[in-house]
Amino acid sequence: MSKVKIKEKAKQTIDRLSEARARLILDFIEYLDEKESWEATQELLEDKNIVEAYEKAKSDLKEGRMENFIPWDKRNKSYLVA
Repeated sequence: MSKVKIKEKAKQTIDRLSEARARLILDFIEYLDEKESWEATQELLEDKNIVEAYEKAKSDLKEGRMENFIPWDKRNKSYLVA
């Protein structure tokens, strides 16, 4: 089933529920959303290359080594494409 169909079916089901049950569903959805965010964060923190790059960037910034940073107007916009 596609994501769109799943959302449609979930909305129809939620619309039939009492307000109390709908709030419970919302709490659960928010929990899942938060859990997914934490899992993504944990995944990044477990990647030694990312952690090393982050620590190096912090050090470079603290020491004023700005040549290692790309100015905002010179950045490659392809990085922003998901």
